[in-house]
Amino acid sequence: MIVLETIILGIIWYQVIAVFGLSIGLHRYLSHKQFHMSKTFEIFCLFLAMLAGSRSPLGWAGAHRLHHRYADTDKDPHSPLHKGFWTVALNQWKITSIPRQYIKDLFRNPRVMFFHRYWKYIHISTAIVVLSISVKWFFILIVIPYLLGFFGYGIFNALGHKDGKPVTNRFINLLSAGEGYHNVHHGDPSKVRLHRFDVAGIIAEKFFK
Repeated sequence: MIVLETIILGIIWYQVIAVFGLSIGLHRYLSHKQFHMSKTFEIFCLFLAMLAGSRSPLGWAGAHRLHHRYADTDKDPHSPLHKGFWTVALNQWKITSIPRQYIKDLFRNPRVMFFHRYWKYIHISTAIVVLSISVKWFFILIVIPYLLGFFGYGIFNALGHKDGKPVTNRFINLLSAGEGYHNVHHGDPSKVRLHRFDVAGIIAEKFFK
C-alpha cells in the first residue's frame, strides 16, 4: 500500500509540475512569450520545471525555438523523422550550440540565467533536503517527477510529429498537461488554449492572459 500510495502521489505531483513548470512556464511563457507573469511566479515555474529534469531553462527554450524555426527538417534538433524515433524518445539527441539570436532576450532575464547557471546545485540540494526528511517523499517529490519528466519529454517529441509534420496525439496529454494538440500549436504558436481539454491552456488563459 505504501508503494502504491507513493506512486499515485508522485504522479499527481508530476501533473502539477507538468502544468505550471513545463507547459505554462517553460513552453508557453518562456519559449513563446504568450503572456506575462510575476517574477515570483516565474521563479516558482522555473523551480518546478527543474524538478522534472528540464535542466537549463535557457537550453530548453532555445532548443524549442530552434524546433519551431526548423520543424521537421534536418536542422530540427529533435525531429523523429531525421534523428530517429528512439533517439528522440530516449532524449539522445544533442545540440552543440544555440545561436544567440534565438535566446538573446533570455540572457536579459536574471531569473532564467540564475537557473541556467545553478540548476544542478539547486536540484541536488533540494533532493538532499527532501531525502533527509523522508525517503517516501524523496520518491514522491524528486524521483517520480524526474523519471516522468524525462520520458514524458522524449515521448512528447517523438509522438508529436509523424511523417514530417506535427500531429495531434491525445496520449501525450497524460504526460504533458494538454500539449498533445501539437499540430494546433505549430499552426499558431501564439495560441494559448489549444483545445477545450487543454488543462494548461485553460489555466493560463484564465489567470495570465
